[in-house]
Amino acid sequence: MSYHELIAIRLSSAMRAELNALAASRQTDVGKLVRRLIANELAGSRSRVEDAIDQILYLAIAMDGLLATNPNPELRNNMLELWKDRLAEEGRSDAA
Repeated sequence: MSYHELIAIRLSSAMRAELNALAASRQTDVGKLVRRLIANELAGSRSRVEDAIDQILYLAIAMDGLLATNPNPELRNNMLELWKDRLAEEGRSDAA
């Protein structure tokens, strides 16, 4: 494919370094990486983070359903308490 248009952008030196490192880690060049990012945005593609969040939500709902129907009526509550404790250990307090 032949490219004829140039787009100039301003980046901080730190962002440029991160962009170069990302391109290197993906064994590509910055131009290809930026074109791919732009194409994904124009196509309305979902990000990997959005997809991962959706999958985690599905798993959480499925796990909650399985725990709620377990013969041990305390299992679900025990798992919720363990989860809250782990969040507290990690220094997070946003457990529901």
